[in-house]
Amino acid sequence: MITLEVAGDPVDFIPAFNHIKKDLLRYNAVRDVINNLKHDKLVGIRIKQKQIPQHYIKKHDVNAVFKVDLPGYWRLIYGILVIHGEKKALLMELFDHAKYNKRFGY
Repeated sequence: MITLEVAGDPVDFIPAFNHIKKDLLRYNAVRDVINNLKHDKLVGIRIKQKQIPQHYIKKHDVNAVFKVDLPGYWRLIYGILVIHGEKKALLMELFDHAKYNKRFGY
């Protein structure tokens, strides 16, 4: 069985995730995404290269970015990176729809 290392951005993901009440559907949905990624199952929609915000490219040097729609109109953005030949998932940002629209320039 292939397992994938999954990490969260300490500034843009971890605080938002820790703030979610553990009994909310959103928390469980994020946990499901993490578990799927750990088992090398990509989830969500891949964002086209030209639509990836420069913030993610500059901060994380990613070129494969995915969006997952969560309950309550929240979004989870993650990237797939290859570091020293190993594929890893980086949970980059967790935010509401308004902040998502701002980040992506909608």
